[in-house]
Amino acid sequence: MIPFDLKVHRPATHGAAMNAEQRQKIQDTLLRSAETVVRQMRLQADDGQLEGLGRCADKIQELTRIKEFPNQRALEVQRSVRFILRDAYSRRVGDLLTELIHRLRRGDPEAKNALLGQVKDNISLAVQFGADEEFRHSVDRHLQVIELTSTEGIDKQAKAEALRRTELHETVSRAPGGHERRRSIRYIDPVLTVEFEGEVYTTLNWSTRGLLVGDFITPLRLGTDVRITLSCDDSPGGGRTWARVVRRVRERCELALEFPDISTVILGLMHEMKLAGIRPEPG
Repeated sequence: MIPFDLKVHRPATHGAAMNAEQRQKIQDTLLRSAETVVRQMRLQADDGQLEGLGRCADKIQELTRIKEFPNQRALEVQRSVRFILRDAYSRRVGDLLTELIHRLRRGDPEAKNALLGQVKDNISLAVQFGADEEFRHSVDRHLQVIELTSTEGIDKQAKAEALRRTELHETVSRAPGGHERRRSIRYIDPVLTVEFEGEVYTTLNWSTRGLLVGDFITPLRLGTDVRITLSCDDSPGGGRTWARVVRRVRERCELALEFPDISTVILGLMHEMKLAGIRPEPG
């Protein structure tokens, strides 16, 4: 359990200035407490238990405001908390939108207003903690689909868009000559930059369906959804998207991430590469 009633007991100095050893002990206690709270926040966010996140964030604020808390570490901890809150509320928005579509298909229109209210609240929280324009655009696209959804499913306009994306998938997922290699081609060059959880990694290979990053040491459970930022030094473009942890090879420090659908961010990057005269090299 999180020690919310934690009190930092400063050693008695009898009027003398606190010595270096005493200060270090207090700093160590504060840092351990902050790490405990952040760890608990990650677990709660991963499990979709968002009710206690605000209380955890308040506890972090309380700890980092204590004058003995190291300033640089305070900034790192606060940044980690913002990442956790942003991604947790962003995921919650996605879950609510998916639930709303299912409810409408089952002929439950009464749920629409209540769920949209929850969506609005969680959008505000996600934006408050750093969700960007790409997140807003994604939400807008989902809301457009919701407006097109009925008990019969999605209307012809939405189906036409789905067909267009499928055709695009077939175009980019075949090797030269039209022979299928995998569900999508994996490329090793150019290398992509992948940022998430406050860290930056590079790809060992990537495709429209997922990617493999190296030099990964931070613990992440299989099945965890993370919000990642993709870019390429050799071309413009890039953006943010969701990905799920599907494999981890500890001895090689490798992490495999899978996109929930064909990544429009990757497709956009490939388009920019084509305009720049860059031809991705299959692995």
